[in-house]
Amino acid sequence: MAKAAQAPNDYRIFVGAFPEGDLAARIQLIRERYDAKTASITAPHVTLAGTYWRSGPATPENEAGTIARLQAVQDRLRAFDLVVGGVETFLPGTPVIYLHVELNDGLLSVRKTLLEALSPDTHGRFTPHLTLTMRLSREKTQSLFQKLREGEWRTQRKSARIDHLWLMQRGSSDPAWRYIHRIDLTEGAIS
Repeated sequence: MAKAAQAPNDYRIFVGAFPEGDLAARIQLIRERYDAKTASITAPHVTLAGTYWRSGPATPENEAGTIARLQAVQDRLRAFDLVVGGVETFLPGTPVIYLHVELNDGLLSVRKTLLEALSPDTHGRFTPHLTLTMRLSREKTQSLFQKLREGEWRTQRKSARIDHLWLMQRGSSDPAWRYIHRIDLTEGAIS
């Protein structure tokens, strides 16, 4: 769970994998229908490293060191398949509904390299997921969870090739996350 901002100039960053095309459009439609606020804050994504808190103005220039560390490991980051499917929830602890993301060697390798470059994040146990809703009451979350589990995503699996990641940034008064640096991934086997 993210902590509250400590000062007006605190901001957050994360590195995420953003599926594109038809898959992203279909996921975004679900998000817009059931949790328009979450849908408007950022595109569908899977957080691979973060969220990290920073002090100072939320500008790309203030993340120059982070960008340099990412560029230093970029040749070790390989493209991978992001496989999503199966509706899950973090209830009873947190009223979030999400699409399950399958763990695979490519995803885990990218995450490991990112954490080595940026520092460990706050995830005690990494549960890759693609958030559908996160701003509903517990009761609405439970009801919608049951409904979505009966739909097409219950057993359907979809795959998207991830050939780049984004470093994202959001200040305490920003209405949405913004893209500040693209991290291109290389094709080919990990050596």
